[in-house]
Amino acid sequence: MKLFLVDQGNLVLIEKPIFSMGDVYVLDDVNTIYVWIGSKCSVDEKTAGAAQARTLDQQRGGAAKIITVDENQETPGFMKAVSSMGAMKVVEKNYAKTLLKDVSTGDWAGFEEWSNILYRVSAEEFDGINSMKMIQVPFSKDTLDSEDCFVADLGNKVYIWQGKTCNVKEKVKAGQWARNIDAERAGAQNEKIFEEGDDAEFLAALDRGKDYKESDAVQLRAESELEPETVADRIAAGIQPEFKSEVGETTVDEIKADIAQLKEASASSAGPGIPGQVDDSILTVEKPEGRRRCPKCGIEDKMMIHESVDKSNIILDYPRVYGKMYHCGECGIEWREK
Repeated sequence: MKLFLVDQGNLVLIEKPIFSMGDVYVLDDVNTIYVWIGSKCSVDEKTAGAAQARTLDQQRGGAAKIITVDENQETPGFMKAVSSMGAMKVVEKNYAKTLLKDVSTGDWAGFEEWSNILYRVSAEEFDGINSMKMIQVPFSKDTLDSEDCFVADLGNKVYIWQGKTCNVKEKVKAGQWARNIDAERAGAQNEKIFEEGDDAEFLAALDRGKDYKESDAVQLRAESELEPETVADRIAAGIQPEFKSEVGETTVDEIKADIAQLKEASASSAGPGIPGQVDDSILTVEKPEGRRRCPKCGIEDKMMIHESVDKSNIILDYPRVYGKMYHCGECGIEWREK
């Protein structure tokens, strides 16, 4: 099974089933060759796609069946072939190249060019759950429909919005596809589910627009600015830089004394928690040497083990640093690691 993008008359092999409305794709299923035509593609792209499909067929003796598939008119055979490669995504023109980029260290490799994307997940027009696909829709609150689910891909975050009257199929597929997006990336992306009516954070993300980009570093700065000033903050602000004197430099003992004073003040004004003190109601286990697994059911699938910030575990008060906790999507248990 191979999927190609028709680019300037040539076939470019791609790994993920991401279809742009402005392009033509050739899906080679050996005995059947599909030519998928986007609703906004040009005439020359259609011609090039058909020609490349015939060339592929002739290279194997002309035994394959060539089928043309228009956007939104996908056949069951086409959907079955695409589903073997992952969730089919249909995006607007000019987004495909961005989506195919990899990420590094928590941000997109092309983070400056990233645009947030909203997908609609609806089971109404599809025969079965395996024939469903994600379709890009305008990144706006006006797009939301109580009968469907929506997946917001924010680059470093993946949000799922569940309408009040959406069905189980839509919830299941939206969750699967969100986890797929999460698993394909190298950072700490974690899918988060919002139900209609309890979705202020999701709506706020849509209000910020498709061009808003928020890295983990930006998030940590914003969080620090919102926290009340502590005694440690005031002490740190009052410390003047040390300069060399005519007699000599600041001694190591003096530096250690300043650090100890800061730590003592920080521990006495930690706000909702004290560094080193954690919520004992959450299971704590030894950090594994190999693959992380659920301490209850033993599952090792990284798509089912989700990492999040543990705000009950304050590692350092100034600057505020939290620990991490994990949630098993299979059995539901939460735990942290030493």
